[in-house]
Amino acid sequence: MKLIVRTSRCLAANNCRLLTAENHTYQNSRFFKNSVILQFPSKEPLKTDAKPSVVPPYISVDNANQSSQISQKKNSQLNNSVLKQESKLDKEDINEHKLLNDNTFAMRLVNKIENWSPSTAKYARLSIFGCKYLYKDVLVLLSAYKKYYSSGLSSLTYAELELKYRLPLQLVRLTPILIFWPIPFTNLFLFPLAFMFPRYLLSEHFWTDEQLKEYWIKDQQKKFEHNIRVFEHLSLMAEECSDEMLLKWFRVIECLGAGGVSPVDDIIQAIPVFTMFPYHFSTLPRQHITVLLKMYNLHRGWRRRVRLKKLAQYIQLMDKAIISEGGPDKLNDRQLKWACLFRGLNPFSSSRETLVLYLENWIKISSKIEKDSLSCILHCQVLLSLNRPENDILKKTE
Repeated sequence: MKLIVRTSRCLAANNCRLLTAENHTYQNSRFFKNSVILQFPSKEPLKTDAKPSVVPPYISVDNANQSSQISQKKNSQLNNSVLKQESKLDKEDINEHKLLNDNTFAMRLVNKIENWSPSTAKYARLSIFGCKYLYKDVLVLLSAYKKYYSSGLSSLTYAELELKYRLPLQLVRLTPILIFWPIPFTNLFLFPLAFMFPRYLLSEHFWTDEQLKEYWIKDQQKKFEHNIRVFEHLSLMAEECSDEMLLKWFRVIECLGAGGVSPVDDIIQAIPVFTMFPYHFSTLPRQHITVLLKMYNLHRGWRRRVRLKKLAQYIQLMDKAIISEGGPDKLNDRQLKWACLFRGLNPFSSSRETLVLYLENWIKISSKIEKDSLSCILHCQVLLSLNRPENDILKKTE
């Protein structure tokens, strides 16, 4: 371009037409150099009435390109951060949608089987969803064990604590199926046998809602018999005590013996009784310890008192996790029902509000319990739920 301009200037002295052409090419070359800075939005239409923008001659093209690259990088970083936040929020919803997605090969096969045999399709659907929910819970359990070995039980959430307590016993039920499943031709009788006896060969992930309700109530009926025996032992041990604090404890026992529900404030005032003889862990009678082990479905081998003490600490950790996560209102229906069932209340004959209120009363008592009075947590379900009207079904079926 410089060579053309120089030659044109030399010839322009002799010819005026060449001079006008040189000026025209110089103006066009300057426009094309600075046209990179001019950027118009793609969505907005161009305005014909607006005046043409004048580009200052001191702005170079390199600086403009650097500024445009920096702005593009900032915008891309902001967009990536927003997308990451949205992806983190939507991960749980996407996973739940995948579990219930009908476009998978397995669900399409089940839909075809349903036209041929609806009962077979029902069990196939149960097995598919059961495997998916079991896989999801196993992943949560593995993450819970990683946290437990790295930073202790206090770092676990309530869902992780609950699965750490429940899921290992349910995986034991699945061991016969996991052992004999790889053997050829065992599937012909193994899976029908498992669905014939789901309480003993399958976990809760493969149960229907009716089976879940039936089996949970049967387990609670056995526990309720032990609750009555625990209350009898508590009332007999109260005669061996002599102290001013026992007046409040006698008030709680008399209320339960008369068929009423003891107030929460009276139970809180009677907590110091469990630091004295014979209600302390070290002084509990052997018969009473065996009944407590049966009530919580623990084996009656060696180190009974140590296992009961660890169970009391574990229950208190679950209560603290519920408080740290926002209270019982934040639990879903399944977690809330199991929490009340584990603490002695029948969850199927009461509304969600009563279950939340029961857990709040339980947490009030457990928050006042210290290391010396840990045995009180193991007796709270007797003190709170023995004469509740929700548990009348258990009394009639004895």
